[in-house]
Amino acid sequence: MIAQPLSSMKFVKRPKPERDVNVALEVAAELFSSRVGRKLSLPVPEVYLERTEGDDFALLMDLLEERRGRVPNNVRELGASLPFEEWILNVDLKEEHVMLRGDEGMIVDHGHSLSAWKPLYYIMELNSRPVTRFDLWADESSISEGLEILNSVDLREVELELRRAMREVLDAGFCNLFSPEVMEDHIKISTWILKERKFMVPKFYDLGRKYIP
Repeated sequence: MIAQPLSSMKFVKRPKPERDVNVALEVAAELFSSRVGRKLSLPVPEVYLERTEGDDFALLMDLLEERRGRVPNNVRELGASLPFEEWILNVDLKEEHVMLRGDEGMIVDHGHSLSAWKPLYYIMELNSRPVTRFDLWADESSISEGLEILNSVDLREVELELRRAMREVLDAGFCNLFSPEVMEDHIKISTWILKERKFMVPKFYDLGRKYIP
């Protein structure tokens, strides 16, 4: 995504200009991760799709601040989000993707989650192991809380949210390559990721510490 300020209050992320189905999948991953994360009361910003003045669609979210070395005051909530970030296969979680809303940290940039920007062979390689590159200040207690949150997830409701996000992107027409058939294929792939990793992620932790299988 190409990001730029929209106003003093909002931030806009315009789709990349490439003719690539992953452009559409990236937008869908952002919408899905925001909606499900917020339903689980995790510190992710609200992200929504809106038509802009140029009559095209873009993702909008609240304008956040860079941390510049500051530690957020909600590190427990951030740490509890780590299992969620692993669950959605967010290979792009890194320290600079924690930004500030006031003194609270918010996790941004979920466009490389699920099947976005990953060939199938790479998904198969990644799916049984940890993928995050930053621990979100997690400790044993916050990870335990995050695993309880993950355990509460209703996969049927999650699949409905995934389909809703994918359909919204399809209707917006980001990419001609993102056809109804391609959408269904990626719903199946991402649903498989979420089902498998819901039961796999707890195995990544031992006394609050990630292990490498």
